[in-house]
Amino acid sequence: MLSHEEVEKCLLRIFSAKEMVLTERKGRTIFIVFKYPSNSIKIRANIIYDEAYNNAIKEGMLPNSALEELIKSRGIFTNLDEERIKKLESQLDAQKVLLSKTVKVEANQDRIKDVMKRITDEMNEIKFKKYSKMGMSAENKAEEVRTSYYCWACSYDDNEKRLWNNYESFNKETDVEFKDSILFPFVRFLSGIDTHKVRFIARHNLWRIRYVTSLKTSEQLFGVPTSEYTNDMIALTYWSNYYQNIYEMMPEYRPPDLIIEDDEALDAYMESYYQERNKEDAARKSKISTKGKLSAFDKEEVIVTSSNELYQDIKYDKPREAQRLKDVSDIKKKARRRRR
Repeated sequence: MLSHEEVEKCLLRIFSAKEMVLTERKGRTIFIVFKYPSNSIKIRANIIYDEAYNNAIKEGMLPNSALEELIKSRGIFTNLDEERIKKLESQLDAQKVLLSKTVKVEANQDRIKDVMKRITDEMNEIKFKKYSKMGMSAENKAEEVRTSYYCWACSYDDNEKRLWNNYESFNKETDVEFKDSILFPFVRFLSGIDTHKVRFIARHNLWRIRYVTSLKTSEQLFGVPTSEYTNDMIALTYWSNYYQNIYEMMPEYRPPDLIIEDDEALDAYMESYYQERNKEDAARKSKISTKGKLSAFDKEEVIVTSSNELYQDIKYDKPREAQRLKDVSDIKKKARRRRR
């Protein structure tokens, strides 16, 4: 999916928690640096979100829950749509199970994936009737305000000084074209690298050597505490651990490389694998629980004193050695009686 150079570029973005883009203003090309928001910026952004949400409610905008009810009452998104989505989700799950069983023939996998894509597209088309209207909710309005605050707080020039001195001057910016040329790429930056790309990087040797070395040496993975991880850092760490567990599976359980390199096929395979494991664990626990409370003593001879709470409940077996001694004693007694 990605070339060696593209993987390296993505890693540089993740390591530095920043990205540089080019834009124009008044006929002049300038560098813009986006930095991932710090924890203090996030705290302030959340306060701004709450304030914007309350203001939206006061202005008459509806929260998500009330807007969903309104959409249903007007027949924009009906109960039949919900039932259809549930049916499609069930069909999608069935196709995932089928995909998990198809581990050798790539042509069969492609056919199943085409079916899954058609199901997913139909689901998204139905959901669009609902979510296209959810943009008018108070939560969505508040999220727009929070995003604009992030854009102001995290956008710098090539000298790494903020483009606008304060948030108020950002809101009063009259050059709409320039502002949009920054806002749109910043939103993409803040959303993080696409999951498929992150998973590809997690499997790539350029990253794997760093990840494995970090595990063995206990060195910080990104040079920062985990509390300061960006969304990209968290995602890459998660998927790296996911694949590491797969690479360490026993050979008889580990999926083939063809499956590991295919996100959809691997997810279906692992989902099926964990379902089987859960069934086996449940069956094992059920078998243990049906043996009774004294099952720990079934195969061993033990000594339990009268002070033990289980003393009265145990049905004792006569030890073989004790039985032999008793037999010898009985034989000697009988021999004495005959002599008399």
